[in-house]
Amino acid sequence: MDETARLAALHEYGVLDAPADDELAAVVRVAARVANVPTATLNLLDEHRQCQLTTVGFEGGDSAREDSMCAVVVEGGKAVHVPDARLDLRFAANPWVTGRFAEVRGYASVPLITPEGHVLGTLCAFDTEPREFGDAQIAAMEDLAMVVLALFERRKQARDTAGLAAAAQTARSQAEDSARELEVRQELTEAVYESIDVAIVACDENGRLTLFNRVARRWHGLDVDSAITHDQWATHYSLFAADGVTPLAADDIPLYQALHAGSVRDVEIVIATADRDPVRVKCAGRALRRADGTLLGAVVTMTDVTVERVQGQELADREQLLATILETAPDSFIVTDARGVVTAWNPAAEEMFGWTTDEACGRGLGELIVPPHLAAAHQHGLMSRAATGHARLPDGLIQVPAVRRDGSDLLVELSLASFPWQGEQRFHAFLRDVTEREAARERLALANSELAAANDELDRFTAMVAHDLKSPLTAITAYTEVLTDLAADRGASEEKALAAISRAALRMTVMIDDLLAHARAGAEPLGLREVDLDGIVDDLAAELCAGRDEVVITRDALPAVPGHPTLLRQVMANLLGNAVKYVAPGVVPRVHVGASFEGGAVTVRVTDNGIGIPADAREKVFALFHRENGNYQGTGIGLSTCRRIIDRHGGRIWVDPGSVVGSSVCFTVPGVVTAPAPRGSDGVVRLRVQRS
Repeated sequence: MDETARLAALHEYGVLDAPADDELAAVVRVAARVANVPTATLNLLDEHRQCQLTTVGFEGGDSAREDSMCAVVVEGGKAVHVPDARLDLRFAANPWVTGRFAEVRGYASVPLITPEGHVLGTLCAFDTEPREFGDAQIAAMEDLAMVVLALFERRKQARDTAGLAAAAQTARSQAEDSARELEVRQELTEAVYESIDVAIVACDENGRLTLFNRVARRWHGLDVDSAITHDQWATHYSLFAADGVTPLAADDIPLYQALHAGSVRDVEIVIATADRDPVRVKCAGRALRRADGTLLGAVVTMTDVTVERVQGQELADREQLLATILETAPDSFIVTDARGVVTAWNPAAEEMFGWTTDEACGRGLGELIVPPHLAAAHQHGLMSRAATGHARLPDGLIQVPAVRRDGSDLLVELSLASFPWQGEQRFHAFLRDVTEREAARERLALANSELAAANDELDRFTAMVAHDLKSPLTAITAYTEVLTDLAADRGASEEKALAAISRAALRMTVMIDDLLAHARAGAEPLGLREVDLDGIVDDLAAELCAGRDEVVITRDALPAVPGHPTLLRQVMANLLGNAVKYVAPGVVPRVHVGASFEGGAVTVRVTDNGIGIPADAREKVFALFHRENGNYQGTGIGLSTCRRIIDRHGGRIWVDPGSVVGSSVCFTVPGVVTAPAPRGSDGVVRLRVQRS
């Protein structure tokens, strides 16, 4: 770069110390908007200093050239942009970055290059926050730099013209021609940067296309082609009517209309190229004329309204959906203003209260549905809402009395909320008639109370009957044993009969004991104490192993839980007994008892290798007298008793399938875990490993 020639060119323009005019200030403002930053400046660099000719977003001034960030651009002659100047070695120590002058982070600068190639300075935009600058933004800033040079050139030519005012008539004519040419360039340049965020197309007075800006090229997928006549524009540039299907007629093209009619406004068309999504645009434009009134051409701007139209359609669809929902909703929907005057009343409200929409709208809610004894409270609520703009009712649902048109009372469930509407506060409410539901709930509560009393009476009756049956059954068993001992010479038939009597009496005894246990499970006071599950499992395992040739029962270290010792022992006895009993012939019963604590409750799990419980029977087995498998002895009362006991403890009981065979019966006991018994070296306590 020839610095001497560059400085000569700079001084030749005569702008270094001259005040900036409104046009240059406007370009800098546009540059800031294009770069999407708050600050921008027009910098000129002479031998020793940087002169900030005009700025936006801060107060400019002169600074030493060695402190200028834009010196890099002037020396290189190319645009420079960095997202964070602190991270660039060229700028990291610059006082405009370090904070001595400013704290520049995001930085973009394009050179002001004369037609002879001299870099006079830069058009610079920056931010105090890191940011990326796109290629499109840099290209737009370079376009604006050309506008600045055109403005400089106009100043220079105007100054030259004034100096040659006394010259010959030929020179004066040339100067006037130059001024007119500069005026044309200025009109086009202003049209470009005034509409930089939209597509711009232009043609000359003969209808030849002269300009497609960057956005227009992107939408059409093509550059301007002045050889294309106006009757080919629609086909060549994929122009369609507002329906997006009908090709645009040549005389309806907005640019053609602007050229021949003088102006065009709010014309909507669609640009639909084969390889791009359609773009719906709104067009506005006018004819351009020279200072003498002769036609210069026409320019049209196009604004993308694709998203706006889609959003508008979505909004209309949502409004239609909402209207349909409210029209068909089973609940009443009412809207009032802050004074309580009804503005919306759906069909469900008509049916519920007896007032039509036309009758209800425009009237106060108090005279439509509010019972007379609540009128004062309703009026107070209206005054409160009018003063605060907030609903008086709390969030959620609330039940309030209401009145129909015929004067009959009803109970409604009400939800109320406020919303802004055209600058004022309004309130909407959903109301559901719960009169019958609440009456049914009261009837159900009464029936449940009566059922509970009947169940208590039934439990007492069951216990009394079982107790009364046990006495004669004991006598039968005793006399059967006496007859067995006395009849030494009895025959086979007598011996068979006595054995049948003994077996029947034993079955009856077991059933009566189970019935008594079931009754006690529901009637005995709970009296919670700390229950040692380890000790219960150990005792029961010893009893079960004592009556069998081979049984394997293991357990984890189980926690102590709050409960009724006798009732929880009964639960464990039933579960362990079933686990040992219900195994396939020839299979050694293997049972494991584990426990875990989560969600504020202890879960006890009894897992076996038995015959298992089908999935469709895992709830049935807890019904009283239900027996899933008739090949094993039992009364069908045990698991029902377990559920009753666990329910009284506030827990639950259920059946899970085993991992391979068998099943796991689980129950929970709410409470705080206390320290479990010590574990073995492998974490498992073996109660009985094998007995032969």
